[in-house]
Amino acid sequence: SELINALLGKHYGQRLLPTRIGRTTMCPTELFYDATATGAYIKLLPIRTRAEKTPLAEYKEQLEHWVHLTINLDDPQAMKKAFTEVSQTKEVSQEEAAGLGFDVDYLEPSLKENGFVHIPAWRHAIINIDHPLLRQGLAIIDTPGLNALGAEPELTLSLLPDAQALVFVMSADTGVTASDFSIWSDHIQDIAHRRGAALYAVLNKIDLLWDEDEEPEHAEEAVLRLARLTAKQLHVEPENVMPISARQGFKARLANDKELLARSRMEFLEAALARSIVKAKASTLNTT
Repeated sequence: SELINALLGKHYGQRLLPTRIGRTTMCPTELFYDATATGAYIKLLPIRTRAEKTPLAEYKEQLEHWVHLTINLDDPQAMKKAFTEVSQTKEVSQEEAAGLGFDVDYLEPSLKENGFVHIPAWRHAIINIDHPLLRQGLAIIDTPGLNALGAEPELTLSLLPDAQALVFVMSADTGVTASDFSIWSDHIQDIAHRRGAALYAVLNKIDLLWDEDEEPEHAEEAVLRLARLTAKQLHVEPENVMPISARQGFKARLANDKELLARSRMEFLEAALARSIVKAKASTLNTT
């Protein structure tokens, strides 16, 4: 979510998606630009629809099931309030949570009532906003952690084969975990190869590796060593491993701090995504 803020947030002078610990994006979220719409909006599908057997693709055609919120892009506070909806949760009994397909052991317990847990309030969010990158054709699907792939395979794995670029985000302070490698090898890598999509492994939070008493050059070398190791572990080209700091990149953009922006390495990822968009457009033109 903070990576998306770093990519899109400067245009609006604030974070778009909430990033507080435990209250970040709680449901798979699509961000795109719809030139045919009359204005910016968020559409939210209630979590209770998971109890039905209706495929998500059908829900997308049944607008009466969705909560529709208009976004005023000229009002920062109204924008912030609207975007916090993707982080909302609700408390339900453990039995109800299990019935909706959640693994109760991984849910946050209620502090108010024994036997109750927090689940996402929404099953899916669709956000239409005007942004230069999105106008170029970039559409972003934000999945809230690896558990979303298992909880909502239709929302995630069914959408990934249509992507021109897959950005797999890991944490630089842990490197490639067993869960990361499992999802990467079982799903992500295969989809990218079959689709011909660009595939980027992002090591976020490199600022956690910075030491105030250490020369920046030494910290940079440590980051690059980690990137080379990650490339070897995931069997990808080293240039497709992107060590970044989304948080510091976002701060640098708001403050127009060129030195911090360079150190965050966000521009490397932005350039790679831009190339993916251009390549996808060229491929479309060549086949029509």
